[in-house]
Amino acid sequence: MDEIDLFIIKKLFVNSRLTYRELAELTDMSVSATHKRINKLVDDGIISAFIARPSVIALKFLWVVIFGTSNAKSMDAVSKEIGQHECVESVAIGGGKFLIIVGFLRDISELQDYSGHVSKTAQISEPTIGIINVPYMITPEPLTTIDYKILKTLNKDARKPITDIADDVGLSAKTIKRRLDRMIENHLVTFSIQWKPLYDVSFITIFNLILNEGTDIYSKIQYINQKYSKNIVICFSYSNIPNLITLETWARTAQESQRIQEELQTEGFKDVIPQIALSGDYYDCWVDQLLRTK
Repeated sequence: MDEIDLFIIKKLFVNSRLTYRELAELTDMSVSATHKRINKLVDDGIISAFIARPSVIALKFLWVVIFGTSNAKSMDAVSKEIGQHECVESVAIGGGKFLIIVGFLRDISELQDYSGHVSKTAQISEPTIGIINVPYMITPEPLTTIDYKILKTLNKDARKPITDIADDVGLSAKTIKRRLDRMIENHLVTFSIQWKPLYDVSFITIFNLILNEGTDIYSKIQYINQKYSKNIVICFSYSNIPNLITLETWARTAQESQRIQEELQTEGFKDVIPQIALSGDYYDCWVDQLLRTK
């Protein structure tokens, strides 16, 4: 895996239905070379699934991250136990028994019970609970029964051709394209990927960046995305923790990872707290289960 692979992964993370030609134009490579790279990412197990789901805007759910140091003996066992909760989407394990649990909640009323359950199961005595910032948008109309049928067949195979979707759903390709275009235009759908780096030859570091009071967080995120673009996987902030940015980076060597950390420590943050990611797992959550009932 190299910087081009990371660039492709980031583009597919945002839209896993990008065509090979669109990706080729973005990477300045041939369609054939782009196709080979994606196939290798799949064959190597780095990309495990191309995901389609109703979006956070369509279902108006909360995107919640809980993290902290666990007192559990087995991190793998506790990850699997946490993953049995219907709201858990993924669990990442870091060095020093650090856990990062990502979940989707139907609404704010679930937060207390969910965070209590996860913290107890994960054996995290002092968890940080963050609600990820999501742009507020009004949906012009909700997802329809047909939309749900389309997303059901795309749930774990988001790159499926329109003709195959049409066969699965029993509608014309023209109708399928029109419904997909409408969902995309109205931000009702998320096309993404589930991916895992090869942890033995890659270095994934999750930084919690504590901002000084009065810092413009949006300008800071924009600056970080520009300066560290070759190494950033994702960068986000929280609606309930205004002075915190979480940044996930990828590096090919320990030296490169250390260089990123040293540079971040010169950026004027109040604190830079790194966690080396060791493994991670994805789980079926209620959003995926919802599609199976449609």
